[in-house]
This record gives sequence, C-alpha cells and structure tokens, in this order.
Amino acid sequence: MLALLPAAGCAQRFILKMSSEDSSSVTLFEGGSKDTEEDDRSTPLEDPERIARVAAFFKKKDDEFQPVRGDSPRMPRCTVVFRKDTEERDRFWIDPDHIYMRTPEGAYYVCKMTPRERNELLQIFRSKTNYKSPE
Repeated sequence: MLALLPAAGCAQRFILKMSSEDSSSVTLFEGGSKDTEEDDRSTPLEDPERIARVAAFFKKKDDEFQPVRGDSPRMPRCTVVFRKDTEERDRFWIDPDHIYMRTPEGAYYVCKMTPRERNELLQIFRSKTNYKSPE
C-alpha cells in the first residue's frame, strides 16, 4: 500500500512509503502504438532479486514526489504494478520524463525522471538473465 506522509519543516513535502519491498510480483505493462498494429506487452517478474531491484529504483526516488496541481494527469501507456499474491499494492505510470503515482485516497503525485533513469528501470524488465527458473 502506498502512503504519503508530510515531512517536518517549512515547506510541505511528501515522502513516499511503499509496500513494494514485500511484493510477490511486479509487472511492466507497455501499451502498443495507436498508429501501428503493435500489440500491448506485459513483462511480469517473480524473481525476488529482480523485484527488489525494481522496488529499490522507486525507493530511491521516494522523496522527490510532489502533489500534482490541478486536474489528474493523462496517464502514459507504460505502467509498473506491484502485487502481493493477487492484491495490487503499488501502481506507477511512466512517461519519458516523469513517474506518476496515485494514493489509495485518489491523490496524484509526480516526480521527474531522466532518460538514463528510465532506461535503467526498463532494463531490469528487459534483461534476459535472472529470470526465475521453473522448479
């Protein structure tokens, strides 16, 4: 579950508290292009080490999230969803320059992301190594 807590101090700042660290899976959903016949793609990860890497990526950005002013943003077609068994825990939307999230109360938050950071995140999902092997 996501929780945002106001931090002490003069300026109102919010700190992201995620439950992603104990998730049993994380999935990247990428919407296909509306201009082509490209299908949507989903990439699930169940390997605890890779889930931890994705959670660590978001955790290092946790103090950069700021409230979205005005209307809720139009959500990008790239989504990262953390789940514990079948329960959705955390959901993030990724565009080339930002990460968006929504609290359980319906408030939207955003933080900036560099192209290098975006590539780092996507590479965790696209890497062909460290997939959970069938037992």
